[in-house]
Amino acid sequence: MKKFFVTSLIVASFIDVSYALAKTTFEKAVWIPYWRKTEGSSTTLANLDKLTQISPFAYELQTDGTIKNVLKIEEEPWTTLIAEAKKKKVKVYPSILSYPHNEKEKYLQYLLFSQKKKRQAHVKEIVAIVKKNKFDGIDIDYEAKLAESRPYFSAFLTELSVALHKEKKQLICTVEARTPPDSRYATTSREILAKVEYSNDYKVIGKVCDQVRIMAYDQAGDDARLTIHNTNLGNVYKPVADIEWIKKVVTHAMWDIPAKKIILGVPTYGYKYEIIPSVGTSSPKYSRIGSMNWNYADELARSLNISPVRNSSGEISFTYSTSTGVNGEQLGGMKQYLVWYSDATSIADKIRIAKLYKIGGVVVFKIDGGNDPNIWSILK
Repeated sequence: MKKFFVTSLIVASFIDVSYALAKTTFEKAVWIPYWRKTEGSSTTLANLDKLTQISPFAYELQTDGTIKNVLKIEEEPWTTLIAEAKKKKVKVYPSILSYPHNEKEKYLQYLLFSQKKKRQAHVKEIVAIVKKNKFDGIDIDYEAKLAESRPYFSAFLTELSVALHKEKKQLICTVEARTPPDSRYATTSREILAKVEYSNDYKVIGKVCDQVRIMAYDQAGDDARLTIHNTNLGNVYKPVADIEWIKKVVTHAMWDIPAKKIILGVPTYGYKYEIIPSVGTSSPKYSRIGSMNWNYADELARSLNISPVRNSSGEISFTYSTSTGVNGEQLGGMKQYLVWYSDATSIADKIRIAKLYKIGGVVVFKIDGGNDPNIWSILK
């Protein structure tokens, strides 16, 4: 009897340890855009062994509340990619994207969440999509919501979570990064800071979502403290995702969301700016004129015989001057440009932060064939 009791304890302990190990998996996920489906799917397919999750940008929420299959998920190249992912036990969580572009669209989005019958119908449609396609769950990426949507969006996620869990499916929630108010509004009074409202209730999201992906990119001027600090140092500062900002975003989120549920979104891209020369005592201005993935930026730097430098944000950048446009036309004088973007090293820095803070993992935005190929060696 004693021997059986000891053996049982050993087995029980082993099960507990195994369960704990399973729960501490560091997720490595990627988003794949439908607008570069051939390049994105082929690159992902070749590197599935480095990943634990994939999320094709498959669906878009329409203004009438219906869901459009923009990816054509049941066609190639997705059928092969998803089949191979399942063979390798890589989870498939397609994304549903909603990004209203004006106040009317935001209000229609608000109505979808706030009207119970519409909300319940929406939940049913999502669950039906997941079941029909045998996905592991769904990624809800509903952005640019009205602050008034907060309680109703929370109700939507709560109801969707219950419905998916009944089917043994997971709910992945993608949310905008939240800069601590005293950093974002560094010159604002405490009274005004106390009135800041958000459309995402981090506490509810942290409770009902199985994972919370934080889009920690497109920082721009979201952190006034870091902007002021870099300006005082004389740094050009146009970050996509400053490593110092990342630390603030993750720390802030951890107050309301369990660390192991947090998945850090990291960028593979950047932007190009035209530098508008200073006039008198004013500082130069930077006019953003387009996005730049790593491949375009690297080719441009090579063609100009320029070596990009590691900048104050931990990303890379370079400047150049030219008198000709993209198609070789004369610009009527010299113009100066700044190119600022992410590479494998900057992503590796963010992965180190994710592991140091013991959060759930990282998700890469985006895999489209134009990203730094060296990211796969750091995701391995």
